[in-house]
Amino acid sequence: MQKNDPLHYLQHLGFADEEARLYLDMLEHGASTPLTLSRRTSINRTKVYRVLEEMKRRGFAIEEIGDGTTAYSPAPTERIVQLLRERQRATAELTAQWTSVDSQLQQLTLSTKAATRVKYYRGREGIEQMVWNVLKAKHEVVGYTFRDLVHFVGSKFMAQFVEEFTRRNLFMRDIYGDEYLASEPIQYGWGGHVSSRYLPKKVLAIPHQMDIYDEVVTFYSWVGDEVWGTEIWNPSVAQMQKQLFELAWEKAKKSSA
Repeated sequence: MQKNDPLHYLQHLGFADEEARLYLDMLEHGASTPLTLSRRTSINRTKVYRVLEEMKRRGFAIEEIGDGTTAYSPAPTERIVQLLRERQRATAELTAQWTSVDSQLQQLTLSTKAATRVKYYRGREGIEQMVWNVLKAKHEVVGYTFRDLVHFVGSKFMAQFVEEFTRRNLFMRDIYGDEYLASEPIQYGWGGHVSSRYLPKKVLAIPHQMDIYDEVVTFYSWVGDEVWGTEIWNPSVAQMQKQLFELAWEKAKKSSA
């Protein structure tokens, strides 16, 4: 959405394109007939009639019947504020209900899932989804840091992830190497939720990102145009990777990075 753009704001709030254009036109010119609106907005007159009827039903247009003519005027902008508040209340209710609904959805998933599942991801959105999935962890997250993720997903996404990670009181231990140090890492406010150690490349090369939590092992990487990720659900695979991590953790050097 463009900043300070009424048309895009109304569309983002739920107006159809024609509804937003007609509403803004009526605000600018006042009460207008469907024919006049059609001429000014270049929207087919038949469609103008249909859109105005829908806007009238939703309370965003007011029908004014005169001497042989019918015109339409825009509802006061307070109706927009009312719609915004309705959306805010609905979002708050959905957010409040999510924990309970998510628990029920997880139970449905557990009742049908196979012993082993593998999912593949591509592109930036895929990597972001994998990172966000870490927030579902029920226990400690461990893994290996390839490069500073912020340079790929952006500071806004990373800040949101860190905020949610700490809000859920999750904890992580990670091992990073020379590739991470060369990526110009940026520090975030993890507080005491993340503990890191360093292993040089000669001891352990870290060619991709790896997260291990609960029964899940994830691998993902972003190098040039090759952006990929894999999630593996398997308790035995996860357990073995956790054991290997602990061996590497013992060899790694403590660090505040």
